[in-house]
Amino acid sequence: MIQDIYPFKLHNEYLPRSPRQGDYLFAFAGNQIIVRPDETFFRYEDLAAYSSYTYLFEINSTGFFLIEEPEAAHVSLNIRQMRSFQPRHLGFAAVTAWQIYQWMNDNQYCGRCSYPMIRDKKERAMRCERCGNIVYPKISPAVIVAVINDKDQILVTKFAHSTYKNYALISGFAEIGETIEETVIREVREEAGLDVEHLHYYKCQPWSFSSTLLFGFFCRVRGSDAITMDETELKAARWADRDEEIDSLDDASLTSEMIACFRKGMVHFDEL
Repeated sequence: MIQDIYPFKLHNEYLPRSPRQGDYLFAFAGNQIIVRPDETFFRYEDLAAYSSYTYLFEINSTGFFLIEEPEAAHVSLNIRQMRSFQPRHLGFAAVTAWQIYQWMNDNQYCGRCSYPMIRDKKERAMRCERCGNIVYPKISPAVIVAVINDKDQILVTKFAHSTYKNYALISGFAEIGETIEETVIREVREEAGLDVEHLHYYKCQPWSFSSTLLFGFFCRVRGSDAITMDETELKAARWADRDEEIDSLDDASLTSEMIACFRKGMVHFDEL
């Protein structure tokens, strides 16, 4: 998955410092990332005369900083291209930086009193000097659900309104007042009209493209496996056999890994 960057390690402790040689500089414009004409990332030595740097995080001992769009020659890439960017640790750094950029951009003014927000000096937060309101980075819990029926098939879906056109699994955000397990049950019932049981937690994934922390679950159908699809959420929902080729785009996502686990025989109905 995109965050699997070993032997590199993300250090997201907020210990801001000044940039130095070898550090990376990220600039964004909406959902575009600004890069050098050769489509590599700017380093501190490329723009050492730049006057304003915002510390983001480190990977190993290399720092990553946010800057405004540079005057130096550059091109733009869609942030989604970072899913498969190589080396992977830099693609992961780019989307994580973009998540922080989006959060800062969305919180330039206090939502309580409308006064301009400033970056806190002690923690990764935006602070209002007038009313004391503090806003931390947005992280929304959501679920990815692999549903298996008694024929040992997996439920695959396609979103009704998304730029992502490949197969996915049932997914959705947690609502106020519910556990993450309750989210699984509700989302499967809402999107596919199915009841599920025997929820097995798989693993989680930070997904910066939507400021989400994804929780992956395998589960099995309880009762009928007849699908009643919510056409406002999905344009396709069907059962797929284990030996079927399922196009889930790449290996960046938790969805892709869970589908691959099923196809490799690592998860069976009788085990749930």
